[in-house]
Amino acid sequence: MQPIVDLAPGAEENPLAAHFGRLIREHLARDARRVSDFRTLRGSVLVVAQDSGTSMTMRFDHGRLTIHDGAIGIPSVTFCGDEDVLFRLPEIAFHRWLRFPMLGLLHRRQSGPLRELTRLVARGDLKIYGLVAHPRLILTLLRVLSRHP
Repeated sequence: MQPIVDLAPGAEENPLAAHFGRLIREHLARDARRVSDFRTLRGSVLVVAQDSGTSMTMRFDHGRLTIHDGAIGIPSVTFCGDEDVLFRLPEIAFHRWLRFPMLGLLHRRQSGPLRELTRLVARGDLKIYGLVAHPRLILTLLRVLSRHP
């Protein structure tokens, strides 16, 4: 069964929803390993762009993603930050075998985006609610979103 990525009515006009929907479709079409990661996702992720006042909800259900405009229900995880910070989330590189973000000890040249992400979280520019309660959901979502193979 092929993975399904749907935009709910009204989400087509939301720039966040359109961007992340297109990005996830492209990555799933390109890499079979991401499809297996995508099928394990189950939960609701709210993404809020504070500077533009837009938000979207991604509802994952084992191989099916529905992207809604605005906040729908109670999310498992919430990403909150400016649009440019949220659009940089796919820049995190993951180690091929360990399937964890690349750290400076493992690979120096691609650790910049992860280091920058940790700085953004430490400074408060990016807030991730549910990080402690749902780390596997967050790591799997970031693996699916990652631009790096």
